[in-house]
Amino acid sequence: MDTPRNQVTSTEEGGLEPVEFVNETHAGLFRPLRFWGWILLMLLSTLMLGETDVLAQARKTPGFGKGTYVFPPGIQKQGLTFCNEKIPFDRRDVSGRVLDQLNFLLMDRRAGLMEWSDRMSIWGPSIDKVLMQEKVPKDLIYLSVLVSDLSPHARLKNGGVGWWGIGGTRDKKGLPRASWVSTENWDDRRDPVLSTRIVCSIFKGILEQTPGRNWLMAISSYLDGQDKISAIVNKSPGFSYWDLVMPPLSDLHIPRLVALKIIDNNRDFYSVAVPPLKPASYDVLDQLVLLKDLPLHVVARWLRISPRSLWELNPGVDISNGVLPKANSKGLENVLLRVPLGKGEEIRALLVKDAYLGARLTQSNRL
Repeated sequence: MDTPRNQVTSTEEGGLEPVEFVNETHAGLFRPLRFWGWILLMLLSTLMLGETDVLAQARKTPGFGKGTYVFPPGIQKQGLTFCNEKIPFDRRDVSGRVLDQLNFLLMDRRAGLMEWSDRMSIWGPSIDKVLMQEKVPKDLIYLSVLVSDLSPHARLKNGGVGWWGIGGTRDKKGLPRASWVSTENWDDRRDPVLSTRIVCSIFKGILEQTPGRNWLMAISSYLDGQDKISAIVNKSPGFSYWDLVMPPLSDLHIPRLVALKIIDNNRDFYSVAVPPLKPASYDVLDQLVLLKDLPLHVVARWLRISPRSLWELNPGVDISNGVLPKANSKGLENVLLRVPLGKGEEIRALLVKDAYLGARLTQSNRL
């Protein structure tokens, strides 16, 4: 006997509620749909709540307003320079491109910003010192942030290695040549100081071929190749970077570099301020002519620290081998070794004592 479709039944509390009866055959077909419908509803609710929490947190940030991050007060009036080049924020197209990249960094790469801040606290002073000695704009350090995440392990798709992605050949024709040491045990490109000297040399060569010695064009040449950028500039003489259609990498990275500088200089405004870590402090033994391979773990035992801690001061050493090679090993005439501050002379004496180092030293200009 069929049951009426709107029969009223009793509940446990004694109340009444309407119950709709459906043929069992059809009910079996609809149960999976109802199940997945509830799952979908729960997922959507979770995503909406999560997004609400993110927006709520962002609205507490002074630099956030109307669903997007904004520039610090006065920056469009006071202006900003990057690598000594004035950024025309009075142009809506320029400010819009920079603002897009600023929002990308703060919304999509916020965790990365925290990591970059830590690494910049540790090695930033050492890199800044080299840039100053080489008379290169301090802002160039932001290029290392975007190219490698300030990591010695970085390997780019074009073949570039280390802090500055040096050595990439694909689609980067026309760049000035620079020399560096790269063996199975050591790579200058992974060393923060040596790689910075190398990239400064490259940029000085680029600037000599860049009209007006413009740094934004020079950075574009480093990213996409001197031949590509020169062809674009020669076809449209008299126009600035912001006026031209650049190759995709340059077109993206220049506004992002400017945005990164704005964030770094206004950390409190964007709520990305983190307690700074201590800068790397060390003694440099840069005149070492080793008589035999020197494993890092040997020096680590002398210093009573872990091999990892010592390697962090010497990232140019290949981690798979963990040794500083002897002199004249595949073109490496001398090596450098960083040790904790105040330990330099002690380690030098131990190197001589254990026959790793001869009494006669070779002068080195690598640093």
